[in-house]
Amino acid sequence: MSPLRITRIALTLIALGVAAGPAVAQCVSTDFEEFAVGTAITTQVPEVTCYVVGQSCGGSPTLYLRSATTFYGDSFASRVLLIDTGCPDFSDDYLRLIFHDRQRDVRFTLGPWATQYQVRAYDTTTGGVPIDVQTISIPGSGFADVSFPVHVTSATRDIRRIEVEASASGHEAIDHLRFGDDSTPPEVRVDDPTPLECVSGEVTISGIVCDDNGAYDRDRLESMRIWPNPETAWTLVREYVGSPVCSSASLYAWDTTEPGIEDGVYALRVTAANACGLTDSELVTTYVDNDFDSLALHEPEGGAILGGTICLDGTAWDRTCFDHYVALYRPAAGGPWLPVDPNHATYTSPVTNEPAAHWRAAAGLPDGDYQLVLAGYTTTGASQSDQIAVTLDNTPPTAQLLAPEACEGLAGLVKLIGTVDDPHLDTWRLDYWSPTSLGWVPIGSGSTPVLANTLATWDTDLLPPCYYTVRLRAWDSSIRNLCGDISRNQRDVFLAVAVGDPCPGDVNGDGNVDLTDLATVLAMFGTICD
Repeated sequence: MSPLRITRIALTLIALGVAAGPAVAQCVSTDFEEFAVGTAITTQVPEVTCYVVGQSCGGSPTLYLRSATTFYGDSFASRVLLIDTGCPDFSDDYLRLIFHDRQRDVRFTLGPWATQYQVRAYDTTTGGVPIDVQTISIPGSGFADVSFPVHVTSATRDIRRIEVEASASGHEAIDHLRFGDDSTPPEVRVDDPTPLECVSGEVTISGIVCDDNGAYDRDRLESMRIWPNPETAWTLVREYVGSPVCSSASLYAWDTTEPGIEDGVYALRVTAANACGLTDSELVTTYVDNDFDSLALHEPEGGAILGGTICLDGTAWDRTCFDHYVALYRPAAGGPWLPVDPNHATYTSPVTNEPAAHWRAAAGLPDGDYQLVLAGYTTTGASQSDQIAVTLDNTPPTAQLLAPEACEGLAGLVKLIGTVDDPHLDTWRLDYWSPTSLGWVPIGSGSTPVLANTLATWDTDLLPPCYYTVRLRAWDSSIRNLCGDISRNQRDVFLAVAVGDPCPGDVNGDGNVDLTDLATVLAMFGTICD
């Protein structure tokens, strides 16, 4: 027996304040049509024993209550329960019913040979003082159908014996016997899950299934998917017999991971029945959500080299039970996961193919290998994640111009000696600028490291005498500001040199030394030759 079932039975006993034992029979009903004419009825009707009291024949023959056909017809049925006729036909004998359990309500019809009857009810099987006495007068001659209704009730449910005695020593007959009536259906209440609640895994259905004024029969849990792919019939999940729960507690365990149960909207129906066949039901609608529907980290790509503030672009979405998503990082060597944006530990709105978070912390972290994760969660705890490895590189490349020296006069072919290096070097280039050039003019470029060696040879023969600025610019492959405005780590180095024999101080070569020369010097990034 499952722990849930044992718990339910225990709760039942606590609620009722009784020890375990046979269930009280409910709603016993017979019109005696199932018994062949002449059958002596003693214990054939469940939960009641039938007697003839008096035995006026002296015990030979023994008088019984028998299934008999009424002499004058019966508007309800053809057979009744009748005291044996004969020995003699009229006697002081009467009919007695002993009920195995206490009853609240007993009904039957009586007739046909007496004009008056006395119906006595007792709260014990041994008699004593009746708790109820009814004197029934039958209109007319008394030769009538067995169809006069009698109703014996007890508010405290303590009827154990009923006697029916006709006046004038008539032969008592009854029909349509019914007892154990329960006119109210069981109580059904579902407390959990609540309407439209999101659930997953093994779901506990809790509430009440109880009949506090009658014998309990059974209860069942059924489910039916109503979206998507609606089902057309109820599916039985669990059924328990004879184990009511009269204070709120666990009723069923519904495993939503079983085959055939897909995520979606389900109606749950709890139905309880008592021994009289009266039922009650309660419906609750829930979302089954065992999986987070869609999650992906689109950018940056795994293995990317990054720097600065990085945009994480992706999808974190669940159609029914979305709760939140997180964007976290940690060093590749391990350690606690931390929010990529210290101002947003969680995000409570779903995203679809959009920027999901800004890795603001990346700009201040040491260079090295890191892990990034985007994870989404439903209200039921279902989750999905996407994790990648990236490398942070916030350090610009090393760039140096070692020769010629600053402000050195140059002529002919000039070797530009320097160093360009970076673990993730992308490209470098050499350019020159002068007051007479239109912007920066290329000298040479490359994509491999150079360590204290020739970067390029600069042919100065065709250049007019003037002061020139040489710029070495290097980039690495780190992608920065991945939010639509992509840049890379960059380093610039400037060197001022003289080509030919320009007039000292005549920086722009116009033959005059004036304020325009000073402005030209300042434009050369502050590099001044003595």
